Amino acid sequence: MHFSTRYFILLPLTAAISLLSVSCGESKISQCNKIIKVANQAVSQAKSVTNGGQANDPKAMLKAADAMEKASKEMKALNIKDEKLQQYQNGFIKMYGDTSKATRNFVTAFEKKDRPAAEAALTSLQQATTPERQLVADINTYCSSK
Repeated sequence: MHFSTRYFILLPLTAAISLLSVSCGESKISQCNKIIKVANQAVSQAKSVTNGGQANDPKAMLKAADAMEKASKEMKALNIKDEKLQQYQNGFIKMYGDTSKATRNFVTAFEKKDRPAAEAALTSLQQATTPERQLVADINTYCSSK
């Protein structure tokens, strides 16, 4: 009888502690908001330094690369627990890193007047930014679901 009484008390206590630890964690919406905030800041910053993507100035492009690199670091620093959101987070980190690298490669080729390298870097840049639309759509869908 002593054995079953012990488990009778231990089981509800364990369940209560589990519920408390889950409820004290960050909500999915809160984690979504963190990722979306960094993503929105990255877009705003890149647009502001490149005049909405219209600037052809290598210095402006390097500032945009810096903005993407900063966004990658900020995204990486987020403490995201939700596994699906971690996938989106990693997608943004990769995209920002690849975009920054491709932009820098393009500027280097442009300054050296190396047309083949510039074209290759431009292709890399286009490939680096391709996932953005799908990432944004997917995270918005996931974050708006219950």
